[in-house]
Parts: sequence; C-alpha cells; structure tokens
Amino acid sequence: MENLIIIANQKTNYHIVHSKYSGECIRYACEELQKYLYKSLNYPIPIFSDKCAKRGPEIIVGHAREYSAFNELNDKSNEAFMIKVINEDIVITGNSDRAVIYGVYKFLEEFINFRCFSYDCETYTKLSSLSIPGDYALVQDFTFEYREVYFKDAFDASFASKNMLNSNLAKLGPVHGGKVKWYNFHHSFSDLINPNEYFDTHPEYFSYIDGKRIKEHTELCLSNEDVFNLCLKKVRTWIKENPECKIFSVAQDEWMGHFIKMACECDSCKKIDEDNGSQSGSIITFVNKIANAIKKDYPDILIHTFAYQYSRKTPTNVVPLENVIVRLCNIECSWSRSIEESALMDDQSESAKFYNDLVNWSKITNRLYIWDYSVNFRNYLLPFPNLRVLEKNINLYKKHGVKGVLMQGNFSHGGGGYLDELKSYVTARLLRDDSPTLDALVKEFVCAYYGKYSAKYVLDYIYLWEDQVKGHDLWLYDDADHLMFTESAINKSFDLLNQALKYANNDTYIKRINKLLLGIEYLYLVRLDMDTPNRNLLIDNFKQKLLDHNIT
Repeated sequence: MENLIIIANQKTNYHIVHSKYSGECIRYACEELQKYLYKSLNYPIPIFSDKCAKRGPEIIVGHAREYSAFNELNDKSNEAFMIKVINEDIVITGNSDRAVIYGVYKFLEEFINFRCFSYDCETYTKLSSLSIPGDYALVQDFTFEYREVYFKDAFDASFASKNMLNSNLAKLGPVHGGKVKWYNFHHSFSDLINPNEYFDTHPEYFSYIDGKRIKEHTELCLSNEDVFNLCLKKVRTWIKENPECKIFSVAQDEWMGHFIKMACECDSCKKIDEDNGSQSGSIITFVNKIANAIKKDYPDILIHTFAYQYSRKTPTNVVPLENVIVRLCNIECSWSRSIEESALMDDQSESAKFYNDLVNWSKITNRLYIWDYSVNFRNYLLPFPNLRVLEKNINLYKKHGVKGVLMQGNFSHGGGGYLDELKSYVTARLLRDDSPTLDALVKEFVCAYYGKYSAKYVLDYIYLWEDQVKGHDLWLYDDADHLMFTESAINKSFDLLNQALKYANNDTYIKRINKLLLGIEYLYLVRLDMDTPNRNLLIDNFKQKLLDHNIT
C-alpha cells in the first residue's frame, strides 16, 4: 500500500481535527502535535474542530467525525491508545483523554523521532517531508496501570506526560489528562488515629508489646472494633473531601520495624497473625474490612496498604479484596544484582526472601504494586550503579503480574543526585511496554543530554561503575568506604569526565558534565585525610559548585 504524504516541500493537504465537544486535554494534544511537526518540518498543519466540513485528509485526534469507537480498544485499559490509517485519514484515539495525548506523543516518537529526555532536553529529527505507511496501525496498552518515577526530575508535568507517566507526585493537571491521584500514598495509621490525640484516653487503640500498650513507635490495635469504626469514619471523610482522589492509604507506620517490635501482640491480633503465619494477617484482615465497608458507596475507590518489613510475608488464610492494593517493598535487598540473580546465588538472602514474597503475593493479590529504590539515601551524590538491575527487576515485576511500580530516587527539593536525569528517563521508558533495551536507552540519552562528542566518555564513566560494583553488595545507605570505591576507579572517573569536558561543544553540555563530576569530587573529598593541605579550601570550592547547580 502506498504511503500517505503528510507534508512535503512545505505543503500539506492535511488538517488536524478534534471533536467540537473536546475539552482542554484533546485541544492541547492537537496543539502539541502541530507544534512538534512544525519544529521538525517547518510547516504548520491547521487545526479545527469537526463542526467544520471536511476539506481533505485529516489527522483525527480523539473522537471526531464518525471515528468514535474501535473494537481494538474494547478489552484494553483506560490508558490504551491507537494510531490507525483509515483510507486517507490518520486516527489517533484512546480510551481516555490521557490515552489520546499518549497516542500523540507516540506518533511523534515514531515519525519524527521525538524524545523528551528531561524537562530541559528534547530532541526530534529535522525533516523535509513526512509520510506514513498507508496500512499503519498500532494499539498500545500498559502492563503497569500505575507508573511513578519518584525523582525530583520526573515531577515536571511535561516530562511525565511525554514519557507516559501517570505519577501521583508529578504536577500533571487536566490539560495532561490527569493522573493516578492518591490522597496519601504512604504510611498512614497515625494519620487515621494519632497517638498524641488518643493514647492518653484510649491506650487500647495502640500496639500491645511485651505486656503493655506503647505510645512511641506504635501501630494500631487492628482487632479493636472502635479502631475500625474511627478509621472507617476518617477514610469516608477523606473520600468525601477529596473527590479527585481514587486511592486512599490504610497502611502501617514506619519506625524501622525490622529493628524493633511494632505490630500489636494483644491476644486477638496475635491469634489472627498466628493463624496466617504472618503479621500481615491482621493488616489485610483490617484493610479488607475497610475496603468492603466503602465498596457499595464508592465502587471506584481503592484502598492501599503495605507489605513492608514485618508485614512483608504473605498471609495464608486471608486474601486481599479486589479493591485493595498491596504494595510490596524491597528495602532490605541489595542493588548490585537483580532480585532473581541474588535469589539463585543464595536462597537464604534477603533478595531470595523478597523473591518468594513477590511470587506468593502475586498469587493472591489482584493489585500488587511495588515500591522499589534507585538511590543512596545517605549520600545522594555517590555513584549508585544499579541501571542493569533496574531493567531486570522491572522485567521481573512484569513477569509476575505486578500492576504498579513506584521507583524511589532522589526526590529532595535540591535534586542533583547521581545520574538522576538519566535514571528518571530510563525508568519511565522501562515502565512502558514498548521500551528498547537498556543500553539503547542509555546511549540515546547520553548523546542528547551530554553531547555526541562527549558521549563516549560519559558512557564509559557510567559503565565503569556498573562493572565496578560486581562482586559486592549495594545498599541504600552505603558510605564512601564501600569496596567498589577504589583509588584507580576514582582516578579513571576523573579522567573520563575531564575528557568529556574537553569534547563538549557548548555551555549546556559543559554545565551538565560538571554537574556529573560533583559525585566524584564528593567521593574524593570525603576520603581525604583531615590534615590534607588546602582541604578546607577544596571543601569551600565544592560547596560553591553545589550552589551553582542549585543543589541544596
């Protein structure tokens, strides 16, 4: 079949058309399509609504003309979209406004090689003509219904939308088709019943540990009927006051529960947990009770809870209801090897235990989500080489039917952690179902973000550390004395990044490479002997560099 000629020699017969009933998201999608095609081809395609008569071939965005429903999308999610040539027209449509704008960005990715690598780095190919195969058809959906890249760099609305993230924390609004909006997505027992407010008059609401009720580092007594009634009332209030939110958290608090006892051990709670072989038993029983109580009035609302630290093991006698999200957290694992590789190496390792939990939760849970990590919380600037692990673990989650992933990185206001921009982009792309290989993602990012002449040296720097961590463990709280931080690797890193600076051919690339150097400078400085000459001056200079890059 012949190609459709969209633009050639700065001429077009096409119009971009939306429904006369379209809202701001679809109109914005049309404007984005027009804008980037103009940037690529230096010619604007006119936009109008279908209240106007058809004047020639059209690019239909959303539901306009007679193109209102397609069987190809019937069994797909509300984010599924389709790009399809029908006779002389090209239809970009989807099961929601957000799906349609995703379809527009996918069209741009396919035909002008559009990429949004970060909020301040986009690329596209300059073309003299644009043609589409006359039989082109694409339907795309998502394995993960919730995709959160919990990095400061990924909170930018434009970046998130263009990379098909529906992140709760991203600044996505109606113009982007909205997002998966949580009321609270964290630890919430003390939000539901605060011990500072209730403990003195009702200590029975809180954890019974070693023969007494505790106020500090406490959880809720989940077998107490008054606790249930108070929590249900609070959840109903949250739902009523936050109609834009679809997920509400009823989840254990975080007091580093793998070091101290937290969960209630009163006779009633203890019996539920013993019957289930896990302290998740009382949590899932309680959360199910809340979820069941609201289901009739709020059939679209989901209740979220954690499988985290002491509650990570799957219960044996209770199954989460369909409107319950269980989010499994892997904070105890090592990030130098994938979860599956670590489990095979040592079946008693924390990664092996997590792998078993993942498999077991996936068997009983309708909506299993993952809270994963991609950062050194103690030292944001230190190299944290987990890109290869990131890809393998996300593929593992897909394999076991996980429905949502949050990848936590440096979300601090100052940002600027190790490879934050790269990790934000790579994670966003890996959470989609159309992702190329990790190496391809990293290469295209590095060439665009640091410059094609510097790319070789930056890539060598990145993979130096990916190789350097082999044979070691990698934790979320490592320091600069980690065994992978050898003097030869540090010196090699300086050499590579200084070579990258040498070949950088504009100020933007130079600034970005200098920012990348901060991690190695930090590593060098914190390892200096206290009596090193000019040590204080070096530290002062380093501080100024941080300020220059707005890193707080």
